[in-house]
Amino acid sequence: MLGGLPLLAAAHRPREAGSPWTHAPRISVPDSRTPDLATGSYVAVLANGQKLPWSTQVPAVKGLVHWARLDLAVLRLNSNGRYTLSYRYAQEVVDTKEKPLMPPARDEISVGRYSGKGRTLTFVPTPSPGKAQRTVTAQVVGADIYLDKTVFVGERPFRVRLLFRHDPSLW
Repeated sequence: MLGGLPLLAAAHRPREAGSPWTHAPRISVPDSRTPDLATGSYVAVLANGQKLPWSTQVPAVKGLVHWARLDLAVLRLNSNGRYTLSYRYAQEVVDTKEKPLMPPARDEISVGRYSGKGRTLTFVPTPSPGKAQRTVTAQVVGADIYLDKTVFVGERPFRVRLLFRHDPSLW
């Protein structure tokens, strides 16, 4: 569990349309030609084009469905080329004939290094014992970051596209 993650959710205030960006330090992604990005936190505002919290159902095997809900995702970029990506989500495999019960949310965190080239950011997580290392790429569009994350439902990959926006109200 991430002790600080509930505080992040409480500290996040949605930005009103047209509100000005506050002045955040700008960094160039280390060893890159990626456009300057603000250091600090980026909060996911959309998942596959829909506002968070976001939920989806993916067929599993006959009669069962994999149900998932993403409540919060925060990406922290540091000026030294390190990142932290944390998620709060819930998931469950349920019978298609029954209403899914909301399981308790759980937290996941990824830390490592990032670099950029052009408008592409590459995230290389610190290896975890027993887990395959998966590099994740993201696209920088203006001040936004679009990150494609592949999650596996059983053996099948399922892509989730997250839109992150800079949020200076977070740590």
